[in-house]
Amino acid sequence: MNVKGQKMKKWLLMALLLASGLANAASELGKDYVLMGKPQPVANPKKVEVIEFFSYTCIHCFHLDPLITAWAKKKPAYVDFRREQIVWQKPMEGFARLFATLNVTGYMEKLNAPVFDAVMQQKINLADPAVLNDWLKKQPGVNLAKFMQTYNSFGINSQVARASQITRAYNIEGTPTIVVNGKYALSPAAPERLIEVLNDVIAKAKAESNIK
Repeated sequence: MNVKGQKMKKWLLMALLLASGLANAASELGKDYVLMGKPQPVANPKKVEVIEFFSYTCIHCFHLDPLITAWAKKKPAYVDFRREQIVWQKPMEGFARLFATLNVTGYMEKLNAPVFDAVMQQKINLADPAVLNDWLKKQPGVNLAKFMQTYNSFGINSQVARASQITRAYNIEGTPTIVVNGKYALSPAAPERLIEVLNDVIAKAKAESNIK
């Protein structure tokens, strides 16, 4: 290899190292995450609380879902994680009702990804109970009568109202929004980077709270 080729190889190597360093750069307050304007209390101060505010109608949530689902299965024991389907307007209540019913009936793991696919890829409005009923008939292993009974129950009504309230309390303006310990909100980023920042901010919150 001639001198020119050696120099070119050296510059390429430096560029790759720089890119690698940037990809794994430490997360920065004000850039990768911000302080919540009004911090919210956590359910269990002995754990780091992580909430993903999302919507089944959000393409970015759709892309993030496989990664954060995988992350949730491997998260540390000191982390409490949950999702919240946001409600900005009345038409979104149907998705909050569906999400709450998936949780209560135990179908979340089975149907979460298919719901995302139906809404985002097939453009099926599962916020409409009649459309949802027809769609559920085609899902294997689902007890339709039990599902819809729960879907229309008073308990689910309360959870829908709560979804609207928590959306306002956390002042959620976009999705996905990931909040750590009620005080740090992650800034929008590619799914892989969001997971990196999430792990960094969890470590920060753990240290601040003296959680073992």
